[in-house]
Amino acid sequence: MRALEIAAIALFFALLALSFPGISPGHIPLAALGGWLLADLLSGLVHWALDSFGSVCTPVVGPALIRPFREHHADPAAMTGHGFAEVNGASCLGSLPLLASCFFVDGFPHALLAFTSAGILLTNQCHKWAHAVSPPAFVRLLQKARLVLNAAEHAKHHKPPYDSHFCTANGWLNRPLDWLLK
Repeated sequence: MRALEIAAIALFFALLALSFPGISPGHIPLAALGGWLLADLLSGLVHWALDSFGSVCTPVVGPALIRPFREHHADPAAMTGHGFAEVNGASCLGSLPLLASCFFVDGFPHALLAFTSAGILLTNQCHKWAHAVSPPAFVRLLQKARLVLNAAEHAKHHKPPYDSHFCTANGWLNRPLDWLLK
């Protein structure tokens, strides 16, 4: 699995690097904000689905995806000891189809897909920082400004029955998503 994650990370960064020259500077502000919002929404939907459906015995996705999500509830801080590949490999793998689709559209849709993909990469890293006892100083500033997920917002998810606050990029869409999922 680690080799697949490392390959996905390498391919992700190669495709991301190839996609950015095609972005018009005028599209960057709105595409970056839209991509960050979509990354938060997608992180919440995936987190909800993996927490809510199937089991660790579900073929293919059970051991690879569902198990880590369910084990995370038992030991939320464990991910703070994981390296970049373990934390972000699955996010890179999952976003490859979205990132590859950049090359089939132009203009604002291209920019939005690229920034959403970049945001998806960051979702699990933001999740890890929300569990860190002492994240880096720049991360604490971003958390305080609520630009990335902070510990207080994410702690709401870690209260049984673990049925709310699924978004892991910045938590901006937790309330609307919680409302939709009830």
